[in-house]
Amino acid sequence: MSHVNATLTSRTRLRLARLIVDDRWTYAAAAKMFMVASKTAKK
Repeated sequence: MSHVNATLTSRTRLRLARLIVDDRWTYAAAAKMFMVASKTAKK
């Protein structure tokens, strides 16, 4: 369960991860789409 101010919920983290792993997006491109830092996307 995520807190109210969380940028990424568990569902959006999964979508972010699938873009990177399955669709071979770069961390930077996927992070930009979800408006988070590249470092967050790498987690």
